[in-house]
Amino acid sequence: MPLSKWIGKKKRGRDDEPIGDYTLSKMRPGFLVDFDLQTWQVTAIKTYDYEGEKAIEWELRAAGGEVRFLERSEDDGRVEMSLTKSISIRDFEEDVMGTILEEEDPPEIVTRSGREYAAIEASTGTQAAVDDEQEETDKDAACDPPGRPFVSWTYESKEGRVVYVVRWGDRDFSAYEGEYVEEYQFTDILPATLS
Repeated sequence: MPLSKWIGKKKRGRDDEPIGDYTLSKMRPGFLVDFDLQTWQVTAIKTYDYEGEKAIEWELRAAGGEVRFLERSEDDGRVEMSLTKSISIRDFEEDVMGTILEEEDPPEIVTRSGREYAAIEASTGTQAAVDDEQEETDKDAACDPPGRPFVSWTYESKEGRVVYVVRWGDRDFSAYEGEYVEEYQFTDILPATLS
């Protein structure tokens, strides 16, 4: 029996990819990734179509149950990534939901925990979940209608923090607060189990 059968044989991951060849774009539900001295597991993936511009979002969960949302978009070759957590629409000092319902737009400035955020962008689009078995080539198709439509407003603070206010339908709102991040900050990307 050849010795190589026992020594030096590389373990393979899902789809027979060598260990260490994983990037954020290859992450699927079940994958593990390290960020800020903590390991996170991918629990879901969603895609967004902002009127033709695509984005992908990974839902990440830490061992203690903390949940973050990592969104990656690309516009004219420029990659932008944000890592946020869900917050209540009522966390703002302003009545954001009431203003949107009355005026169709939120306030120009929102305040949360004493920090001001200024509006920088409004977007419309659709959201779709990515099936675990869906191949990379099919991800663009996941954004085709009938994805869940939404309107989103982006705010930034002077300190570089970011807030997203999202309207889903008539009276369904969500909000997220976080920071801009870079891909190099995410390391040790691996499937949860190697076969």
